[in-house]
Amino acid sequence: MSEQQTLALSLPVRKHYGSWVRHPQVEEASGRLALWFVQGGLLWLTSDGVSGKSHLLQALADENPQVALLACDERNVSSVQQLKLWLEQCELQAYWILDLPAGTLPSAFAYAVFHLIERAKEMNKALLISWRCAEELMPPELRSRLLMMEKTQMSAPADDKDLKYVLDSVLHHMQWDMKETVLPILLQYVPRSLDALLSALVLLDAYSKAHKVKMNAALALRVLAEHD
Repeated sequence: MSEQQTLALSLPVRKHYGSWVRHPQVEEASGRLALWFVQGGLLWLTSDGVSGKSHLLQALADENPQVALLACDERNVSSVQQLKLWLEQCELQAYWILDLPAGTLPSAFAYAVFHLIERAKEMNKALLISWRCAEELMPPELRSRLLMMEKTQMSAPADDKDLKYVLDSVLHHMQWDMKETVLPILLQYVPRSLDALLSALVLLDAYSKAHKVKMNAALALRVLAEHD
């Protein structure tokens, strides 16, 4: 097997429209986001699984100087500290986008989100919250505020052609060269969900780097079978 050559380049890691894949399952949400930039208001963007929400929002923030793109602080901060950090980033901007990690939030972050919604209403700011979480797992106060916001849904691609476009974009972003025979194998042997396919890509990428080999179809099948 030939050795996998990792490019020693410091390429930008930010996601942009050039690598964004527009397919039928994101059209409705994309149109609603465009309307949000005109009308403002409070919008909740969600999905049932991985769908590319963060990619789209980062692209929007990069292209629009009036957008403040917010995320949870990685440090252990209180709800007051987190809210203060967010407001320092966004209070001078017209559009606030909060991109939250999927699943339940620590209580400090949940309370901070609640108060950020209240502050956006008081200041008449346009606020978009991107969060994928089962409603029954949300704190009651935050759930009540989100359910008062307009909800729009994004979904992963529904057919193999669009799934392949998304996976090609992900591989390009990972700066990783995968033989053309590998993606068809993934689409044939891995469940056709974006979550499962991305997990398989991460697994193959880790194996390729650890063993310093280029991934081909036969090796991909063996690695996937070993971790089945």
